[in-house]
Amino acid sequence: MGRPDRPASRAVIGTVAPLRLRGRLRRTERGFLLDMEDGHVWRLNGAQDFPPLVDAVVVEGRKASPSLLDVLWLGPA
Repeated sequence: MGRPDRPASRAVIGTVAPLRLRGRLRRTERGFLLDMEDGHVWRLNGAQDFPPLVDAVVVEGRKASPSLLDVLWLGPA
């Protein structure tokens, strides 16, 4: 309950938990892709050159669009 002389803020702060996905990392001319077992392919924004990680990986990131993931962390599966 807010103070009577000051209306309570109605803003809702929504935070979205990062996704943790497993798949196969694939390098293309335009960047990295994550191929999932269910057939979904994610484009990875922020993935750097990870030569040793060209196979099964775990990616943590935030969903930026239905097919784009902003990478927070990437490592071997």
